[in-house]
Amino acid sequence: MKHLILLTLFLICFAPTVNAQSPDIVSDPICFQVRNSQDFTMLGTIGTNFYVTPDGTKARHRSNFRLGAAGSVDRDGYPNDRAEFCSYGPFFAGRKLELTIRTLFPVFSCQTRLDMGEIVIKAKRNDDDSGYDYWAECFD
Repeated sequence: MKHLILLTLFLICFAPTVNAQSPDIVSDPICFQVRNSQDFTMLGTIGTNFYVTPDGTKARHRSNFRLGAAGSVDRDGYPNDRAEFCSYGPFFAGRKLELTIRTLFPVFSCQTRLDMGEIVIKAKRNDDDSGYDYWAECFD
């Protein structure tokens, strides 16, 4: 009985630590859409959390995107202003992925949940006409 109590205490104390180190990977992919709401092309990246490869190095999955202006279509008539992504993970806490918007360099980054709907990318011209402020409607 004494060993059972000690084992239970051990599991209560150290089980959360073990789970926190294991990557959040799902067996069925989680899919979501990213849409550009602006009248110019937007570039960016979707990235997973880091994981340790079998040889011991840290790695992550990344996918770049280029979204045409809002309402644009490709040669076949398919929307060019949005893209669908699917991921198995590994996810950040809360089943989130990292979204980065970039021009020549990153201008906005967030971690967003994927199950809350379409992720919309936006921009607003600065008051002094020196450029744009970029953001996305990321979900907590």
